[in-house]
Amino acid sequence: MSSVQRGLLATLVVLLVVAILLSAYNTVQLAQLERQVKSVSSSVGSLNSTVQGVSSRVSSLNSTIQSSTANINRLSEVASALGSELSELNATLSGRIASLESQLTQLESEVRFPVTIVDALNRTVVIPSMPMRIVTLDPATTEIALAVRAGGQLVAVDNNSVLYLPPPFNDTVHEMVANGSLKVISSTYSSPDIEQIMALSPDLVIGTAGWGYNNYIASTLTSYGIPVLLLPSSESLEDVYRAVIMVGEATGHVNNAVKLVESMSAQITAVERSLENVSYVNVTVILWINPTYVAGGGTFINDMMTLAGGVNVFQNLSGWPVISSEDLLQANPSVIILMSNGGLFNASSLYQWLNSTIGPAYVNIAAIKYGRVYVIGGWYESVLSEPAVLTPMGVKLLAIILHPQAFNLTSVPQLITPSTLSPSLLANQG
Repeated sequence: MSSVQRGLLATLVVLLVVAILLSAYNTVQLAQLERQVKSVSSSVGSLNSTVQGVSSRVSSLNSTIQSSTANINRLSEVASALGSELSELNATLSGRIASLESQLTQLESEVRFPVTIVDALNRTVVIPSMPMRIVTLDPATTEIALAVRAGGQLVAVDNNSVLYLPPPFNDTVHEMVANGSLKVISSTYSSPDIEQIMALSPDLVIGTAGWGYNNYIASTLTSYGIPVLLLPSSESLEDVYRAVIMVGEATGHVNNAVKLVESMSAQITAVERSLENVSYVNVTVILWINPTYVAGGGTFINDMMTLAGGVNVFQNLSGWPVISSEDLLQANPSVIILMSNGGLFNASSLYQWLNSTIGPAYVNIAAIKYGRVYVIGGWYESVLSEPAVLTPMGVKLLAIILHPQAFNLTSVPQLITPSTLSPSLLANQG
């Protein structure tokens, strides 16, 4: 054998050995790969099993949720039905309670009547039975009647009650007039119409003594057998309380009237407590300019000024006196409160009147010199000028003007209306 042939044979042997080794290696690798595939296969199977378990649990959970939702819906339906039944029950109970209260009020009224009252003119007024056709002759009387809950017994009010009542009473009157349950008679202050009142067949007429033509109306209607009750003419705050009680007695609502007076008194006491450490301030309340009317002594406004921490510089003059510009200069109030009378007057109106009569000397009046002239507008005028149930609010309004610091205020506006001084500041907790 030649050397070339031997070389080829050796090469073939080497190649054969390599092929055998490669085959063995591939066999080992294949075995490992099969084992890995089997392992992965097993894992996949286990995962599939887990997924199936989770899927089963999800399905079960979905079933539970659907069942719960159905239960919740059924509960909601039941709750809704119960709510409707409760609402109906509450409405029924409320209606029955209201009916019982009405019957009780009627029974109490029947027991109390006939009522005999000595009015402000010292006349004995007999009211034989609970009046159901009442006519009121002025805003203060209308306000009191509504406040003691006799509104359902009113058949007519005077025109000024429609124009000048403060809330919430103005809303009530306007609503009653709009629905036709309340008639409006002419102004009893300037143009009384006796025939108009008589046409309403009233079983009781109530007014304030001394207001406009009320005394004349009372005399005329009494001659026709119609009971007319005239309330005290507001010489003091005590008169206001008496008027409330008298209206309560006359209309069959004396319990409401007593509670109302107690509340009014408590509200004023609360204002007084706020003023325990203040010094009194000289003040005047001007009601009209040229002729210039002021609140004098022996009036409910004088009492309001005192309770509000003020000293009325014209308390030595009784009633509603007319003063001159010289009187005002001499009295020298530290604060002047002017009623705007529906916007008719303002501070300039006062200054012009003073300047036309005493010249530039008017600027020496303390209230003018130091910028403490306040004009009252809007329904705040009624709160100060009507001797009725919102008198405590009027007292607090005066107190805020005279002593703002006592109510955590640094100042008050020169024009005081519900828009410039929030009504919430005047709310009292009695």
